[in-house]
Amino acid sequence: MTDTTGNLERVPVGHRFASGAADALAPVARDLDVVREQVQDGRLHLDPDAAHELLAAITRLQSRVHTLIADGSERIDQPLRFGANFVARAMSERLRGAASGGADAAIPVLEDFAGQLEKLDDIVRRAAGLITEADAAAGDQLHSLGRVD
Repeated sequence: MTDTTGNLERVPVGHRFASGAADALAPVARDLDVVREQVQDGRLHLDPDAAHELLAAITRLQSRVHTLIADGSERIDQPLRFGANFVARAMSERLRGAASGGADAAIPVLEDFAGQLEKLDDIVRRAAGLITEADAAAGDQLHSLGRVD
């Protein structure tokens, strides 16, 4: 990249590739926390029929995001073979870094987005009365059985 003074600006590998998306997820996470509080306090309810339609859309989106993550991990996060010269190696490193090189690279941003979709799914289920605190606690206990500390 060239800055306004004409000096070559060195951008870290993978930096800024998906930073716009990463930056956009932060306020979404805060908004979801606010909505979750409203649901927990009983100030927000959702019609079960509307919830089922919304959950179907969320499930389709989750599936697509998980497919992108898997495909990106398998296909993009690999050394690219552009040639044996320094330009080819630099391009390969740059593209690989854009895929998985940091918190604002494509794969980590997609993983964060998947986490927000999970949170949204939980909020919708609770708002529609499809899940209760007892259900959630039991699910957490079952989930923790598979963890190794």
